[in-house]
Amino acid sequence: MKRIKLPSLTQWHRWLGLVLSGWVLLMAVTGSMLLFKNQWLMWQYPNLRLETPVSHTTSATIADRYKAGYAYLPTHDRPWFELVDGDGNHHYFGLQGEHLLTRAPYSDTVSWFVELHHHLALDKFGKDILGVLSLFALVLIITGLVRWWPKRQWRWKNLAIRFYNPFSAKGMQTLWQLHRSTGAIVFIPIALLMFTGSAIMYASTVKDGLTTLLPMTDSRIQHTVPDRLATHWQERFEIARAVLPNADIRLIYLDSGRMRLKWPDEWHPNGRNYIAFDDRGTLTTITDVRARPLGEQIAHMVYPLHVAAIGGTAMTLVILAGGIALLLLPVTGVWFYLKRRNKR
Repeated sequence: MKRIKLPSLTQWHRWLGLVLSGWVLLMAVTGSMLLFKNQWLMWQYPNLRLETPVSHTTSATIADRYKAGYAYLPTHDRPWFELVDGDGNHHYFGLQGEHLLTRAPYSDTVSWFVELHHHLALDKFGKDILGVLSLFALVLIITGLVRWWPKRQWRWKNLAIRFYNPFSAKGMQTLWQLHRSTGAIVFIPIALLMFTGSAIMYASTVKDGLTTLLPMTDSRIQHTVPDRLATHWQERFEIARAVLPNADIRLIYLDSGRMRLKWPDEWHPNGRNYIAFDDRGTLTTITDVRARPLGEQIAHMVYPLHVAAIGGTAMTLVILAGGIALLLLPVTGVWFYLKRRNKR
């Protein structure tokens, strides 16, 4: 009986790289650009360049006029009040509550980049595809590292690159060395992007798994609930500040009277604390992330790592380095493969 020969590690890496190269390029381009989404919007729409953030009082007045969708409250790096209606249109408001502009879905490059990066512009079906591709991408980078890892003593020459014209006969050497060394040198940022990206696609599973492993909670946290109704957003903001003092209100849900808040030391840019009111204006729910299981708190750190929401400029440069490497790796890898195949 003839024995079936399984693909080698090199073959797995090669074929996964060829299949995933276009997707990796797409994720690298869109993700790297979206690191600077707010700056990009202000460059493309100069009327968004506000001197100071819109006040919460003005934000509450605007929010009272809408009963569907959700809205982002202003921050220093995003000073406008941004409201997303039920049709996915983004409305921007200025310091006096004036309407600055409306961005419809797929109406500009920023919108296209967001939709492509988040779900390949295919809604929920695209997100399912991204989940599968991200798992294969993890196999790709791990096999690449294993293939590169020196079998004997490690030396600096293992990272050496000799630069020749990539279109010349010796260009194959440059392409191979550039591919190999880029993957090795920038492996940590690449792995961080890939692992966090995969975890975001399977956020519920990751959160449930970590919560099962680390179920510890802090039962010492208590909250004082004000005994008054809040039918308008300004009143809800005041109650939120009383219930979770020092927490910053970041996101409000216009159809449900719910809001998200962020503690100063919390990683997630929009926070994972929730306060909800019923139709009569009674406070019904308080969710303080500090009182949640430790595993759930760790799960909430995945997204901030992926988008460089912590660590300032240094972390942004690390993530950007990973994005640039993910641009270079598929280009050099596919180019080397085609040149070698043509030579043979």
